[in-house]
Amino acid sequence: MIRISGLPQGNGRKSSDFRVLFLYPNIQMCALMPTGVALLSAVLKQEGFTVDLFDCTFYKNPMNVNFPFYQSSLRPINWEEKGVHFYEQDLMTDFQKKVDEFQPDLIAVSVVENTYFIGLHVIKSLRRHIPTVFGGVFATYAADKIIKEDAADFVCRGEGEEALLDLCWRLCRGLPVEDTPNFVVKANGQIHENILRPTLDLNELPFPDFDLFEPQSIYRPMQGRIWRTIGMETQRGCPYTCAYCNSPSNNQVYTAAGASRFYRKKRLDRAHEELSYLTKRYKPELIYFVVDTFLAMNDAEFLELANMYLDFRIPFWMNTRAETITLERAEWLERMNCLRMSMGIEHGNPEYRAKVLNRRLTNERMLEAFHAVAGRRYAANGNCIVGMPEETRELAFDTIRFNRLLPKELDSTGAFIFAPYHGTPLRDLAIRKGYLDPNTIASLNAYDGNMLDMPQFRRDEIIGLARTFSFYVKMSESEYPEIRLAEHLSAAGDAKYAELQRRYQEEHLGVLDPIDV
Repeated sequence: MIRISGLPQGNGRKSSDFRVLFLYPNIQMCALMPTGVALLSAVLKQEGFTVDLFDCTFYKNPMNVNFPFYQSSLRPINWEEKGVHFYEQDLMTDFQKKVDEFQPDLIAVSVVENTYFIGLHVIKSLRRHIPTVFGGVFATYAADKIIKEDAADFVCRGEGEEALLDLCWRLCRGLPVEDTPNFVVKANGQIHENILRPTLDLNELPFPDFDLFEPQSIYRPMQGRIWRTIGMETQRGCPYTCAYCNSPSNNQVYTAAGASRFYRKKRLDRAHEELSYLTKRYKPELIYFVVDTFLAMNDAEFLELANMYLDFRIPFWMNTRAETITLERAEWLERMNCLRMSMGIEHGNPEYRAKVLNRRLTNERMLEAFHAVAGRRYAANGNCIVGMPEETRELAFDTIRFNRLLPKELDSTGAFIFAPYHGTPLRDLAIRKGYLDPNTIASLNAYDGNMLDMPQFRRDEIIGLARTFSFYVKMSESEYPEIRLAEHLSAAGDAKYAELQRRYQEEHLGVLDPIDV
């Protein structure tokens, strides 16, 4: 249990009289219920605070976002079969109504870099200022940008469970907040930057409070079906040092601050206890293991995990790396009832991958891993990125050529357009090379100026190649001239893209075997 000790009583206000409204500035069905927000809610409720949520998930794309990911093998979804409905009304009006009714003492905005502008826009729409804290990975690495906004009073760096509880107790009791660890605080015309507190013991956290979300939030699409889905955290952080990811930077920030290593694992007996609770309370049909590299463990740990999970065998999704896959593990994943797994490829040129992305493994090792998982009762796919610093069109085609070597049973890979997230070494490289304005904040809109500006690989080329990536991977090379036409960002190019997409879906989607639920 998370406790804050040593604080004086102050004005003695009861925690139940202090009201915290979480704002989740998601866009329409972009992600499942966030485990981070559910944990923060559980921590506050455990101490008696009154908590509520405004979730943007079911509003119809209020910011007119164009997604920076292209995957032509996405299957159509019928939300009505689960009674999921979307909101036509104005998001800002509804948020103001929620604030008027709930009367929060504090608004807590959980953002990643992609959704920061949505959250900021919603907060700025309020008729009066309410103390507001921003948190999330983006806040850790861009606190200086966020705190400059009039809408932000506090920015949480690093883990939020103990930090937010501390802040709420101080505000509730009328105590000074300027020195609250983990926070950048704006008060009395000054900005106060505070130290990081030590990392938490994951085994001491309460179980996530998914009751905070409306009932329809539990539904998540996967492989053409809608599942009752919850997230599960077994590790926090990542032991790897990929240059395109900001997770490794957490290790560096915490170590430099003397706050212990960020990457750590939950005990398996605690994970079993949590899974038992979550399955009884929420009856999930699908588990999302919200872990950077789920199989980052030695063989003994893996076997212990696999045997533990046999008590549940709920279909699950996980993300991992080729280095963590062996033939034995691939077989065990089948017994555990894995539904789908994603493995990061990122780039098909081993020299570029090692030198620029800091991923030192061979193409042969990656192919070995993909062959180990191919043809099994679970689906597998690889993730790729285009438009990274120093990349060229020819280098990007190395990634396409590598994907064409993958087993045919695998789902086609799609391509993300590189997003220069704060806290990633690749962002720093892009700034040094002059490809990116240091003030840029990556948004969800791929066409909104957050792409790199590289003379050797223009933005229109990157967008065109990203959207046709799956075509190049799965279609015949004789069709490449047509695919090249579909790259063009023009009326003719869009028409050709739509034609090829229909052809692709008819010829390459296939039918998946049912999973044993």
